Amino acid sequence: MRFPLRLFAAVFCTLFVLLTAWSLATPIYSVPDEASHTVRATTAARGEIVGDNKYFEAPAYLYIPGAGSCFAGQPTVTPACVGSSNASPGEQKRLITTAYTNSPVYYVVVGLPSLVFSGETAIHAMRIFSGAIVAALLAVLAALVRCWPGARWALLLPVGALTPMVFFLGGAINPNGVELASAGALLVSLLTIARHRPAGWLLWLSSVTAIVSAALVTGGRSLGMLWLLLIAVSVVLAMRGADWRYLVRRASTWVVLALLAVVGAGQLFWFTRPENQVKAQIEPTPGSLFTVAQTVLENTFSYAKQLIGLFGTVDVPAPDGVIAVWFGVLGLLVLLPIVLGRGRERWIALGFSVALVIIPVIVQVALWRQVGDVWQGRYMLAIVLVLAIWGGMALDNAEIGVGSRNTVASLRAAAVVLALGQLAAFAFTLRRYATGSTSWTAAFFTPTWQPPGGVIPLTLAVLLALTFFVVATYRALPRLLTPVPR
Repeated sequence: MRFPLRLFAAVFCTLFVLLTAWSLATPIYSVPDEASHTVRATTAARGEIVGDNKYFEAPAYLYIPGAGSCFAGQPTVTPACVGSSNASPGEQKRLITTAYTNSPVYYVVVGLPSLVFSGETAIHAMRIFSGAIVAALLAVLAALVRCWPGARWALLLPVGALTPMVFFLGGAINPNGVELASAGALLVSLLTIARHRPAGWLLWLSSVTAIVSAALVTGGRSLGMLWLLLIAVSVVLAMRGADWRYLVRRASTWVVLALLAVVGAGQLFWFTRPENQVKAQIEPTPGSLFTVAQTVLENTFSYAKQLIGLFGTVDVPAPDGVIAVWFGVLGLLVLLPIVLGRGRERWIALGFSVALVIIPVIVQVALWRQVGDVWQGRYMLAIVLVLAIWGGMALDNAEIGVGSRNTVASLRAAAVVLALGQLAAFAFTLRRYATGSTSWTAAFFTPTWQPPGGVIPLTLAVLLALTFFVVATYRALPRLLTPVPR
């Protein structure tokens, strides 16, 4: 079996273009907590892992007057109001970061470009580098799944889990995007090792991917430890007796497990340090915990809208049409495997569907007294991707749509709709920043604010990447859904 280089290259390049376009089109610090994550990344890359509580000696150029704030919540104001940093090269400044309790792994990696660049160039370079990591992990995910015998829907369904919010966060300095991509890559690599008897390059790739993904999925927020646990449990539940007998006889199994244990123990040590515990408010947040649970349940669809598209500093929603499209897609991701799928994978997909609703309730109730209302829909993006992978395997077990022209036609139409949704989310968001108005003419030809690269070139880059996605999908679907002789 050869490495599917063409698929890897196509997925990586398409995703990287989209992620880079988002990273350039989004004004600096116009991402949730990006200023804090940027301080943490630049200092971690320089070896300052702990700092003085939440204070760090960071490059002075990170302080940009008005960045992310002077236009936030004001739809008619553009980022042209942002000032510029007057810091001299090498100047340091004592800055605050709220991300100081997060694991340093993500920040050490993403902060590396700041050792080469400075000023706003360094910030954009870190964003683009973070996007490259996301694109690489998802491309490896696709390559590994393509090596599974009979894998069709396990390759297709994850495409629907890549909402516009994934590209917005993946192209920013925020661990959320890398967390999603590494969760998916971790699941797929573990399944490859556990169930598909890998050898040669496939064994090496799946083993290295498992270890790197485990470090990255837990390398930011403490919630990543829960994703690691859920993924590991789901893989164990899917394994059969023959899988166990095969694995325990392989030395590579024990090497990978030992390294995963080291990663998990290291991250557990970090998150259980007294300095990294949740800092409770002086006065506990009042209210009935039963009412809190009820409110979170009632907000399930609001959280779904947030993980589809809520850009900027949670003040720039995606167009209603985009939200409607992905509500339908997410509904299908949940329902199709449960209704039509087969095997253990069907029930595991059902479990992750329940987790989408229950985990926010559990976390919010547990933290309510200490910190109040903190939950955001984007926190569940990783679980949506994991659900899509398990759901795809359940549909593959049932051989849904194999050899059906109607299925091919429907999926081709779905690819067009998803591409249009991605384009609309990007274009409407960029227009808001370029003009602060509803004029497309002003956005393209007389913008008040121009992103690096310009409004028109970035929009064309997104259009070309999405066109390539549609054409490639259109051509690949008949081959992918062709029955394989047994």
